[in-house]
Amino acid sequence: MLSLLKYLIYDHTFEGLLTAIFTVFEYRYEQVKIISEQHFTPILFGEEVPIYTDVTKAKCVLTKVESLVGKEGVHTLLYAFVSEEEGMENNLLEAVQLILKHPTDNVLTNFAHPAILSIRKAAKSVGREVHRMKEFVRFEQVGDLYFAKITPFFDVLPLVVPHFRNRFSDQKWVLYDPQRLYGFAYDLQSVTHFTPADKHFGITQAVAYESYETLWRTYFQHINIKERKNQRYQMRNLPKRYWKYLPEM
Repeated sequence: MLSLLKYLIYDHTFEGLLTAIFTVFEYRYEQVKIISEQHFTPILFGEEVPIYTDVTKAKCVLTKVESLVGKEGVHTLLYAFVSEEEGMENNLLEAVQLILKHPTDNVLTNFAHPAILSIRKAAKSVGREVHRMKEFVRFEQVGDLYFAKITPFFDVLPLVVPHFRNRFSDQKWVLYDPQRLYGFAYDLQSVTHFTPADKHFGITQAVAYESYETLWRTYFQHINIKERKNQRYQMRNLPKRYWKYLPEM
């Protein structure tokens, strides 16, 4: 009897993906495709298998993989995951299967394998984006906290939070991604994940930020010398796609 392709539908988190991978091994699934609930559409053929994130199962997979490829290998898999590239979940599943099947081989250096090549390229691109976010993001003071909006190519917000927590440990700040509708708030003690609907993220903070941004733009226009404007020089020193993080631009 021909078995139907199983669609493992997870919650778009790294822990959810690891739970789905655990499920593949647990039930010995062969014909399977892991897909985020955000991108899943009803199917006519195939079996839908909802995956409920289980931190214990996710940690089991993570610990095993780390024991074989080290922290750097896990780092590569995580960076590839946040690239949000279509089909990346299944590349990561294939990579984990190869790591467990060939525990003594350095699987993640096998660039001849399509899944590994895709993972390494995505991880490299994400690494560049993380570096750029750390370098170009600017916080603006709003009341007693500092606020910054970023819309990176990849979902790197969680990856840059440790950097800003260490660098601005003596200041309250909010880092928000309006494209993905979530952010992180630091209160001098801990970092909290939030969405606009959460109570601790008051809408007045966003309004205050917009007012401050407008004020800064007005000030910049008054001190700016139009005759000295050199857009080509500006682009050479700061890529144009990062100008949106600078209120004066």
